Amino acid sequence: MRKGKKIYVMGLLVLLILGLCACGEKEETAKDVATNEAGYTSAASFEQEKGAVEAVADTAEGAQENGEQVKAPNTSQKLIRYLDYTIETKEFDTFVQELGELVSTAKGYVEQSEVSQNETQSHARGKRYASYTLRIPADGLEAFKQELQEKGTITRQSERVEDVTLNYVDVESHITALKTEQESLLKMLEQADTIETILAIQNQLTQVRYQLESYESQKRTYDNDINYSTVYVYVQEVERESRNTDTYGGELLEKLSGNFQGILTGLRSFSLWFLGAMPYWILLGLLLVISWAVYRKATKKKRKAHEKEPEERTEEKQEE
Repeated sequence: MRKGKKIYVMGLLVLLILGLCACGEKEETAKDVATNEAGYTSAASFEQEKGAVEAVADTAEGAQENGEQVKAPNTSQKLIRYLDYTIETKEFDTFVQELGELVSTAKGYVEQSEVSQNETQSHARGKRYASYTLRIPADGLEAFKQELQEKGTITRQSERVEDVTLNYVDVESHITALKTEQESLLKMLEQADTIETILAIQNQLTQVRYQLESYESQKRTYDNDINYSTVYVYVQEVERESRNTDTYGGELLEKLSGNFQGILTGLRSFSLWFLGAMPYWILLGLLLVISWAVYRKATKKKRKAHEKEPEERTEEKQEE
């Protein structure tokens, strides 16, 4: 009886061991299938990849616990700068010459310029002005601004900055995608074996090249505007430059000086107008003299006529 119990217990142990082994094999098989479906060649590679992912996750969690943030790579900003200046100067010719030297020193160039003078007198002071559109390298703009402020009196200035980073990145993305598509079409064109396929590929290739040239042209325009800031300069020739002051006495003196200068300018303008119109004054004087002579002559005739009337009446009475 005891012998039968021992055999029964041993049989149960054997069955239990066999069941555990079968479960282990099924687990390993399922694991292998999962790794093969995920693209791993073996369970070992799966474990390595899993360990690397977990290590990166642990590093990120540790950085967050320490108050740090995982930052994305920074993209440099693409900025276009526009500056506008209105300047007064008493030495117009000297200022224009020095402005050209400043542009050359900054390695910039003049995009547009216009110089205007008095229509009647080319050398009349206070009547000349000039406007310039300058392109100055962005890295030398600050030095150019400082030098420009010392050459004349700035009465107005403004600055505007345009951020085109998103547009610039978008244009670059389109260029990259179109170049990739162009390479693919060229490979397809080499492998094409029918006329219909060749024509279709060439048609698509033409469209891609047209779009690529358009985006590359936009990128070149952006690069030029980013690398060279645009500076607008308006220069006015004056007889007296304005003075910028913050004190009461300085402002009062500036007002008085400006008013006196205005009076003198007005007198000067009136004298120029009056003397310049001298031929008209002479002609007007002659007309007045002639008119006065005619008026005097006509008046004398009337007087004589009035004097004769009583005499004639007297003669008529005597005859009667």
